[in-house]
Amino acid sequence: MKNIEEEQDQKTVQALYWDINIVTAALLLTGQLSMDGVFFEAGGIAIPLSGPITGGYHIEGKSGSRVGNLVIDIVDIIIAILLIIGQISIRSTLFSSGRAAVVVSGPIFGLPKTEVDLRMKEQFFRHFGNFCL
Repeated sequence: MKNIEEEQDQKTVQALYWDINIVTAALLLTGQLSMDGVFFEAGGIAIPLSGPITGGYHIEGKSGSRVGNLVIDIVDIIIAILLIIGQISIRSTLFSSGRAAVVVSGPIFGLPKTEVDLRMKEQFFRHFGNFCL
């Protein structure tokens, strides 16, 4: 019985990951998020995304450069495609004073794919439950 429950939980969490990636891709394509830098980690890179929806600003080319804007748009489209086809995914979120960023990466950038870990889910909700008593 527990195996069926675990399998359903895993599918639910995987679907949630997928939904988050699709929403992030849509935000990239509508200009609400954009690449905001590069993080170098052991073995790979991660890309923070921020924009108006996270309290940041819409990134534009220097002095309104058309070429700069085109390059930024192309990078955003490539990141959105990589999210949609599952080559990268959301790894974390960062919060700072007045703004936030969503960090993406994956095997294509040298970091492992974000996987469902049901033990972590149980630990999280057990810890969270201690605050709700």
